[in-house]
Amino acid sequence: TPDAPSDPPRRIAWTARGPFAFTEEGSGPALVLLHGLPGSSRDFRWLCASLEGRVRAIRLEQPGFGLTPRSTGAGTAHAHRVRFVLDAADALGLSRFFVLGHSIGGPLAMGVAARSPARVQGLALLASVGLHVHRAARRVGRIPDWDWALSFGPIARLALPSMRAGFQRVGFPASTPDHELVQSARIFSRLRFADVREAARAVRAPTLLAWAQDDPAVEPAIGLSLG
Repeated sequence: TPDAPSDPPRRIAWTARGPFAFTEEGSGPALVLLHGLPGSSRDFRWLCASLEGRVRAIRLEQPGFGLTPRSTGAGTAHAHRVRFVLDAADALGLSRFFVLGHSIGGPLAMGVAARSPARVQGLALLASVGLHVHRAARRVGRIPDWDWALSFGPIARLALPSMRAGFQRVGFPASTPDHELVQSARIFSRLRFADVREAARAVRAPTLLAWAQDDPAVEPAIGLSLG
């Protein structure tokens, strides 16, 4: 366990669609880290501290989270989110890299590895959402195809109390900003386990799977099924 977390200042770079926030630290092979939802680059402050001196760690903040505006992403579908990561990698000059995804960042990482096998050297999935419905999906009360409704401010405001209650049941803090809860719900509603299974089948990169026995969001059986 590191003595202290690593919390470098966020920086801004640009894709063709707009700005995105990231942090960068260390040297060595490039490792792109993808947070879960809700989440930010700060989710990896203890992990990156333990990786100091081993990798060039690049934490991306996805559209609608942290300092990355929602408008930088083309949409909330799996393919849109994969495209954002690859566009961000282009903007940062990453021709080859490893990718790590946590929770719902796991399917995103799988999608990146499947979409660009020549660029992704290896994959790590930490407590990743997997091939089937997981614990958090049941507790939050996911409503499929609700993305279109939540894109309207009045509907999102009406739905916010129930969304917040659902995310707090899973363990997310009450301090999570409203707009990040809404964006999480929009992405969550577009989650297709068929997309996850398709991406998993297409991954050719060496892959590390890790999970926790006491994870309140993703039970160990999900990680085992990915193996």
